[in-house]
Amino acid sequence: MELTYFSLSITTSLLLFSLSLIHIYWGLGGLWPGKNKQELIDLVFGKGNQFPSAFSCFFVAVFLILFSILPIVWIYRVPFLIHPQMTNGIRYIMYFVAIVFTLRGVLGYLPFVTKHWKPIFVYYTKRIYNPLCLFLGLVFWGMAFFT
Repeated sequence: MELTYFSLSITTSLLLFSLSLIHIYWGLGGLWPGKNKQELIDLVFGKGNQFPSAFSCFFVAVFLILFSILPIVWIYRVPFLIHPQMTNGIRYIMYFVAIVFTLRGVLGYLPFVTKHWKPIFVYYTKRIYNPLCLFLGLVFWGMAFFT
């Protein structure tokens, strides 16, 4: 059981950290996975013709980095980071993160939400973004409830 928690916490942390690096890349002007600005907007934002500001990308990246630290800190109760009396506070943060990812994962499947998005974004959101968010939500729910 310990190996499962270790694997999940490391996998989740690496995944979230990788996503933060992608947001930093976008904040610095990177275009991947698009070939130009409009294609990037269509693929990762889903609507409009203006990509979020660099500040917005960095803001999301900071939270993804903070979220990436949570699983390891939580599973191992890192003594210099978590005072025993802070455990409930960290657990509530885990619930919050679980809610954020679960909502993002579920909302992306609802037609009244997706009707405003570009078809290519709907395609990727249903096959990649939503399952990824639901996975992350389930991991955070599981860690907060069962560890």
